[in-house]
Amino acid sequence: MTAHDDTASPREGATGEGATAGGTTTASAEGSRPSEQEQDGAQGAAAAAAPETVLWTGPTAWIVPGLVAALGLVGVWGGLTLETPPNAARPGPGAFPLAIGVLLLIAAACMAVVNVRNRGRAGSGPAWFEARPVLLVLAGVAVHTALLEILGWLIAGALLFWVVAYAFGARAYLRDAVVALSMSAAVQVGFSLGLGLALPGGFLGTVL
Repeated sequence: MTAHDDTASPREGATGEGATAGGTTTASAEGSRPSEQEQDGAQGAAAAAAPETVLWTGPTAWIVPGLVAALGLVGVWGGLTLETPPNAARPGPGAFPLAIGVLLLIAAACMAVVNVRNRGRAGSGPAWFEARPVLLVLAGVAVHTALLEILGWLIAGALLFWVVAYAFGARAYLRDAVVALSMSAAVQVGFSLGLGLALPGGFLGTVL
């Protein structure tokens, strides 16, 4: 028994030392790597930074409010200077662009108030990707307004509907074009038959 114990002791001691050394090495290696909880916490903090909470700082904070205010002024000016036919009933064709222009000016004023309240807060710069749909829609409205008399409502309206769909992620170009053209035609028919107002026909009006 004594000889067996003496023989087994060095082996057990060596095994114990090896296990202790291996355990120390494993523990030090695990200690050098971030834990799963820390990784999950970092990912959760990154996901918590929603695009809506990202602030525009400096002059970039006034890009969208300035564009919205400019479009609102164009709408108000167009509504006030639009020629009204003598037989048109009140409120007349200029009421719609006037109302849209006033709403755009109110929206621009609200955004300006938010910018003033958030002035001085830390931010991560302009979120161009999140602002891209808004800028595309504003550009589409500007192009639609500029080409309405030339192209007519049917084509200019369809172009506006298509740009709005593209801005919000639609990528079925042919299907979106067919839907946009159908909606534009439906609006034109509704104005003509329902309200008795003729939308601009453009070059199609002269051809047809």
